[in-house]
Amino acid sequence: MSGMDTGEKMIRRKMPESLLLFGIVLLFALLALFLQGIPALAAIPEEWKRGTSTVLLLVLPLVVLYGMATGKISERRMVFLIVCLSMLFHCSYCVLSGLYERQHDLGVYTGIGDDQVNPGHLGYIEFIYKFRKLPKINPYELFSYYHPPLHYLISGLWVIFLTGCGMAEELAFENLQVLTLLYSGLFLLVCLKILKLLDASGKGLYAALLLCALHPSLMFLSGSVNNDMLCTLLIACCIWACLAWIRKKTLPRLLALALAIGLGMLSKVNTAVIAFPVGLTFLLDFAGVLFESRRTGKQAVWKALRSYILFGLVSGVVGLAWIVRNLVLFSELPGVSAPGEGSVMYAGTYSLWERIGIPSLADWNLAFPFHGISSEYCHNTWVILFRTSLFAEEFPAGIPTVPLVLCQAAYVLAILFGTAAAVLFLALQLKKVLTARKEAAGGPKGSMLRSPLFQESCFLGTGYLAFLLGFAVFTIKYPYTCSSDFRYIVICLLYTGIGMAESFRLLKGRISARAAGVIRAGACAATVLAAVSVWVIVIWRWW
Repeated sequence: MSGMDTGEKMIRRKMPESLLLFGIVLLFALLALFLQGIPALAAIPEEWKRGTSTVLLLVLPLVVLYGMATGKISERRMVFLIVCLSMLFHCSYCVLSGLYERQHDLGVYTGIGDDQVNPGHLGYIEFIYKFRKLPKINPYELFSYYHPPLHYLISGLWVIFLTGCGMAEELAFENLQVLTLLYSGLFLLVCLKILKLLDASGKGLYAALLLCALHPSLMFLSGSVNNDMLCTLLIACCIWACLAWIRKKTLPRLLALALAIGLGMLSKVNTAVIAFPVGLTFLLDFAGVLFESRRTGKQAVWKALRSYILFGLVSGVVGLAWIVRNLVLFSELPGVSAPGEGSVMYAGTYSLWERIGIPSLADWNLAFPFHGISSEYCHNTWVILFRTSLFAEEFPAGIPTVPLVLCQAAYVLAILFGTAAAVLFLALQLKKVLTARKEAAGGPKGSMLRSPLFQESCFLGTGYLAFLLGFAVFTIKYPYTCSSDFRYIVICLLYTGIGMAESFRLLKGRISARAAGVIRAGACAATVLAAVSVWVIVIWRWW
């Protein structure tokens, strides 16, 4: 063991963990690029690719679960294995899924040989590739063009680069998935940074990482060519930057947070939800500065105000650029294109309680846990949320008994332990607030407001609730079954993972620690089982 430990220390000195993990993410992204972009490799029979990836995906999870159960694998190696497992899972899905499979509002592309402007996410990307500029049309005239341009600009430039290198246009568009695969890997690395910032370690760290590594929703997003994965990555960057600023309030960290929010809003407008917990954190900190100024003078107040104004300028100029542009040129406010009341997805005819209230047992339909797009089939937001989180919009009507039982078990476990993990997260944030209050007792007036522990718990707790509340409001404003898709709040997985990681560190009582351990184990079991189920019904499909 001493020889192994010495070897690991030498590797750690030679290559920092972050650089090593980024290299793994980049390696798998390049692997997907070569397998899809080089004709000879693209021609490899799908059965070979499917068989090889399945064997590897059987071995790696067993090694990870062995390490979690026994503790005989070092933390550095466990993190390395989980990142490799995640990238193998996502890379295999991208390579084995075509461009037109399991996408949302994809549209079409017709290629550079004509001047046709096409709708959908593909059409938006194709416009930039074909005409070498952003669209100057009313963003609501063509479907999906109302989205901010960051993701589409990057994707269009990517296709231009690939075709410029000699890749066939068809293969270049197929390799749009490489970008979202890369984003999914970077998202996991940002999650790791956040968990480390929160002092996560051991089984808590592994459980949180495994949730973000193998959850099927992130697998689906890794192969989706829309802007959801980039948006999720940038929201995670916002959380990371704000937590870093809470610990050390420097101007560079504040500007990093401002830039993350601005770029997030340039990828998808709903990134703005993170501004609410960030604003609350600023308000708490400024109130604390005001209390302190009675003892230390007004200089700190003016310094804080200057910092907040600079933050607002950077995040506002970057983040609101697309909104202001559409207001000036087309007098259009932010919004989405709705299908209309004649759509089978329209759920506005059902009562508010039927849509966002607590579902009945019959609403869950445990016998067939898949999402049918018709509101007549299912119209409860929370039921659709859980179904799409595991199986997206798959509806395998002819599924055999064995994979159906796997899916049913994953669905039930996800409902039970997903709900329990959410409650655990909120309870831990409340516990941190009470701890901060106890630590500040007897101190100067207002000292609790500037406590990093208090600010952290308020930021995380209100952030999670803001995304859930914003999601509910969105489904009320746009009453369609597609509005309840989990992909809109997939960032909530990170919050849930934080709760699982912190429970290992903060809960020391025998009963509470055991209860948290059961929740972590159940959530991991649900995640692994869901990943296996999705692999069977989406990729393997032996029947």
